Amino acid sequence: MATYLFRCPDCSVFEVVQPMAALRPTSPCPACGADAARVYTAPALATVPTGTHRAIDAADASAETPQVVRSIPNGAPRPRSRRWSPVTGPAPVNAARRPAGPHPSLPRW
Repeated sequence: MATYLFRCPDCSVFEVVQPMAALRPTSPCPACGADAARVYTAPALATVPTGTHRAIDAADASAETPQVVRSIPNGAPRPRSRRWSPVTGPAPVNAARRPAGPHPSLPRW
């Protein structure tokens, strides 16, 4: 779909969105109904990097048919170590050896 500008001789300029195949040199004015002539303007072309085009195309494709990933792709690096936690530090700690905190422990079932 393309956007075209038309100028009514009695009213003002207005836009029409229609396919290129359906374009006519005149269009009826939405306010008064008179035939309005097409206004020729520069095309709305934008230059963006190739990576941006690929990202937009991938986002559009995934909107219709999302790709399900069940594992980490081969190119992605694996995590080197366990995540750091403010409670356990760099690795989990055995609960029996953990120092008692200000709160009582949860009951064991």
